[in-house]
Amino acid sequence: MKINQKWEWMPEELQESTEELENPARGWYEIYTFRAEDGIHPQELRWSLREGETLALVLIDLGAYRDRALGHEALENIRSILSFFMQYEKDVILRPVYDTEGKGREREPEAFDTVLMHAGQIGEVLQQTEHSVCIFQGMLVGSWGEMHDSMYLTPEHLRKLYDTIKPCLDREVYLAVRTPAIWRILTDEAQFGQGSFEKTAVFDDGILGSMTHLGTFGTMTRDAAGWEQAWTRKEELEFLEQITNDSPCGGEVVLGMDGRQESTGFVVSELKTMHLTYLNCAHDKKVLDDWKQISWSTEGVWKEHSLYDYVGSHLGYRLIVRSVEMKACLCGKWEMELEIENTGFAAPFQEMELFLVLEGEDGTWEFPVKFDVRQCAPGERKKIVQCFRTGRVNRIKGHLFLKLRRKKDGRPIRFANGKKADRLLLGSLQMRDR
Repeated sequence: MKINQKWEWMPEELQESTEELENPARGWYEIYTFRAEDGIHPQELRWSLREGETLALVLIDLGAYRDRALGHEALENIRSILSFFMQYEKDVILRPVYDTEGKGREREPEAFDTVLMHAGQIGEVLQQTEHSVCIFQGMLVGSWGEMHDSMYLTPEHLRKLYDTIKPCLDREVYLAVRTPAIWRILTDEAQFGQGSFEKTAVFDDGILGSMTHLGTFGTMTRDAAGWEQAWTRKEELEFLEQITNDSPCGGEVVLGMDGRQESTGFVVSELKTMHLTYLNCAHDKKVLDDWKQISWSTEGVWKEHSLYDYVGSHLGYRLIVRSVEMKACLCGKWEMELEIENTGFAAPFQEMELFLVLEGEDGTWEFPVKFDVRQCAPGERKKIVQCFRTGRVNRIKGHLFLKLRRKKDGRPIRFANGKKADRLLLGSLQMRDR
């Protein structure tokens, strides 16, 4: 480096954007219903995919096989369905069911062994097929597969189903059950107290429908109910807040039984407490349509936006780079100080890789940043200090970018700082005369 020159860091202006980001494993989802006995027509199905959404709830009706094993054709159909959604980069919430009309007990197999057999067969398909399933929702039984109105909800039945399904899911796939009480049936209290439990999540298809979320919560205190029964709303929300720190929680919002909508503050507070990651974009239509008409009357960039826009943009993680500083050290070494804030309702639940990218006159350099983005809890700012060495200090000038991608498939994760680019421009390094 010439004595009469010095390095100058020129930071880019980093503003928060209100754009909806098409980041994986979060956001609004559409329900796609299939019958296991029917094949799919990929070209026709392609046109039904909603733009701008990365999640799909794939509901597979097994009702035609309630008295027998899933045949080869049915298993191949399921395999084709999963492959289709992976091809079009949709992360899948998979829900196999026997009922799609609210007639759980009527539609379930009479023999529980048949349910176990079907669960095992689907598990084998998942093990043998490249897929994009991130959540296995429910355990086949109940009305709409929602684990109510079923013959098979005793602790014994639930544990046998769990022991059949869970070993078939790789480490990236969460098994989601309908209520916190069911979650506790599957998790020993002592085990929970030690913070050692499997990747089991909760989904709630009765959000805001009543003070108990239509039976998701109970009315008895924890002391009165015990570990495996439903607790009061306050206690269950506190419990949910704890177990969803590192697991996805989602479902459906429902119009209150009295037809009354809750205030915007109450709605957002509830979703934040639950660390909500995903929501049905079509149900309850009355609730969602009302949200589109309600202003999110807070300060800042969201002041003129609807409650619907705000909720949709904050489902799951939403990462914003607040500041970045760079300084040159000796012998080609650099130090970066970066501050990232997660303004979303939840932390990322999948592994991600963070990189600095320097694009200069002589080429492009990529430097891994040692930071687990899953540590970015909602509402928190994380400061990252990273040192890296180029060995070519006198030739490194140009633009510095930050790039985040999902580890398992390299899908880009976009920051909420303006442009929907796969990498974020942080600033530039230049040499200027003293």
